[in-house]
Amino acid sequence: MKTIATARRAECGAVLIQVVVAMVALLAFGAFVIDYGIMWTGRGQIQTSADAGALAGAISLAWDSATDFAGAKAKAQAVARANTVWGQAPDVQLTDVTFPACPPGAPGLPDTCVKVDAFRNQTRGNPLPTYFGNLVGVTAQGVRSTATAQIVTGNSTDCLKPWAILDRWIEFGPEGPGMLPTSTYDKYSDGKGQNPPPEADVYTPPSATSTGTGFTLPADQGRRFAVKTDATDVSSGWFREILLPRADGHWTGGNVYEENIETCGGLTYAIAEPGIACPASIGQADAAFWAAQGCFGVKAGGTTGPTRAGVEALTSRDSGATYVDGTGIVGSTFDPPTKSPRVVPLGVLDIDDYLSRNPTGSNGTVRLVNIYGFFIEGMGDVNPATGAMTLNPAGKAVIGRLIRIPSLGTGASTLPANASFLVQIILVR
Repeated sequence: MKTIATARRAECGAVLIQVVVAMVALLAFGAFVIDYGIMWTGRGQIQTSADAGALAGAISLAWDSATDFAGAKAKAQAVARANTVWGQAPDVQLTDVTFPACPPGAPGLPDTCVKVDAFRNQTRGNPLPTYFGNLVGVTAQGVRSTATAQIVTGNSTDCLKPWAILDRWIEFGPEGPGMLPTSTYDKYSDGKGQNPPPEADVYTPPSATSTGTGFTLPADQGRRFAVKTDATDVSSGWFREILLPRADGHWTGGNVYEENIETCGGLTYAIAEPGIACPASIGQADAAFWAAQGCFGVKAGGTTGPTRAGVEALTSRDSGATYVDGTGIVGSTFDPPTKSPRVVPLGVLDIDDYLSRNPTGSNGTVRLVNIYGFFIEGMGDVNPATGAMTLNPAGKAVIGRLIRIPSLGTGASTLPANASFLVQIILVR
């Protein structure tokens, strides 16, 4: 019995040693799980910070001013700092916001990128905390991230309005070469009756290597433009009513024309790529296919009544919005204002392609060579002698401003940046 008791006394404290060893192991495991978890959480949060900052800088250049790099830096910095990392703003200096050449292989032009570097580390004096790492001498840990956003030209929308408008051309007449609001495109005129004699007016659509003769950015951002529902001559504001295929299956009729003004069709409506030739006619069965290729069936003009009703419906949804020269859209209840229902896409037709195949300008098909953003101010009148535009609820023209708008596409357009009014912001790194 004495031998057994002595053996038991010899084993006293063995469990305590095992507990101490286990506690050390548990503390080490806690340091790994908790402190390492903090670092991984911080990595995700600081990447979000950099991504948000880069996107904010690119959005500023795209929508506010393409040349205000100081403003873009300030917005990128503010948004990046607003996205906290483990409860604290990351360190992002103005010098951490740069405008480098875009990464190799990125879509779009090489000079439209915004890069943001964000930090929460020892070097910047704002490290992440450690809790169990202090036991082994690790008192701080850090994370950093970088993100690059790019402004790319888009080629499509899902909300095209049923107006294919005439673009700017080079006027051959005595008032040329600049097109005036009262100028008429007379290349295909027969000179009979009240028609003017034919002139060698020149229209060049935009292409991958040229802006063409049409409107461009930033020169024409905010330019006032009128879509004339009662235009009889081929002049600024003359348009053809597009027969838009819709996701809901609707196709023709006065009520569908108005519906296409008030709502989105929900399908892809694109700019025609080089080499796309539109067919002589497009039926409902193949309309969606050709719409994605930039080709649409048309008929002459739209009626003023349904146009007015559709425009009034759109303006009533954001009645306080107005356009201020040099500033842009103000008073909108939508953020950003480009989301306002009063901001719509307008198709630009290749007038030479259309009239060369359909000199009477009545029906047939049109080939879209661009899509402009258009802020609708309201119905109004256009003075036939001067081209001056005035808002008037009883008018026969839709008056608005040409602006840049978001694109459904992500850089498939071959148009140069200063000819593309459709823009998409993407992260490329």
